[in-house]
Amino acid sequence: MEWKEVDPEQEDWEKQIDIVAYYGSITVGSIVYCGEEIGWQSVIDGHMNFMQAESLEDAKREMIDMLEEHCTDQINYYHDLQDSLEELNDREV
Repeated sequence: MEWKEVDPEQEDWEKQIDIVAYYGSITVGSIVYCGEEIGWQSVIDGHMNFMQAESLEDAKREMIDMLEEHCTDQINYYHDLQDSLEELNDREV
């Protein structure tokens, strides 16, 4: 994975830094700076969230924490889904 500064996707973003996975150049998430009044925001799976960060370095650290939580939530969701499918399969047999 690497940080990659890119041209902002939206006009009201002053700066955009993506986290890109090496394989397939997949963008995992983005940090965007929306000016002094709004500050830094994260973008994960198309959802924006405000960040407490006051600098790019703070935003990077906060984004890593947010992505770790997001990935854990996704893993738990799919484990629950898998358990539900197994239960459904057991009832159908």
